[in-house]
Amino acid sequence: MTAASRWRDQLEAWALPDELLSMAEESPYGWSQALWKRRSAIAADAEPPETVEIITRLMPDGGSLLDVGVGRGRASLPVAEGRFRLIGVDESLEMLAGFTEDARRRSMQVEAVEGRWPDISSQVPDADVVMAANVAYNVADIVPFIGAMIDHARAAVVLEVTDRHPWAHLAPLYRAVHDLDRPDGPTADDLVAVIFEMTGQEPTVYRWERPGHVWYESWNELLDHYGRRLVVPESERDSLRPLLESHVIEDNGHLRVGDTPTQFATIVIEE
Repeated sequence: MTAASRWRDQLEAWALPDELLSMAEESPYGWSQALWKRRSAIAADAEPPETVEIITRLMPDGGSLLDVGVGRGRASLPVAEGRFRLIGVDESLEMLAGFTEDARRRSMQVEAVEGRWPDISSQVPDADVVMAANVAYNVADIVPFIGAMIDHARAAVVLEVTDRHPWAHLAPLYRAVHDLDRPDGPTADDLVAVIFEMTGQEPTVYRWERPGHVWYESWNELLDHYGRRLVVPESERDSLRPLLESHVIEDNGHLRVGDTPTQFATIVIEE
């Protein structure tokens, strides 16, 4: 089995069964805008992730940065900060509106392109550095996705991912709530194997960690988020509280789930 097919098979195994999805009152894969906006604000106030320094080192003076799956620009706005031209691609108009709004708050001019990568890659200009932060685990067909990034990059491609699938922590909850087993992978190492298979070269990998940065204003907000993820009807989400209580920590009036730092990998493919 190739590294690419192993990546695809593991991600496809994460897909929720149709019978479970048919019960969903809202997409289990999305975020409420309030939580997503809060994550962006928290990230803006926090120490920048190591990816920011890595991209800054790779970027030539007056260079350009292309962020694939930009969301609200949580990863790329701190890199550009008015120093570099920033182009953001996302298939969500709502997220792109947040991206341009947050850029205006920073007095930055950005270019927003709506569409699904790599389908619209021919409509997007090349850049010195092409990045994708916390997007790869959403892409089963990863080879053309990364291939189009490489084709658009003059200096480097940078991929930031969590060391494990971002839903790995939900596996015990899916088992408890739905008696549903979840896959063990893929992992950052699996992504590195795909890149080596594609290019014949080992990418440079930087390992780092940061504290969990999502907090909830109340148990209602926390249960709403986890209920959405676990496909639990809104009227039954209080039933999740006993499963989560031992993992919830109160911090200055906010609720957090767990206190273990999240492990990240920043993977660099230099041209």
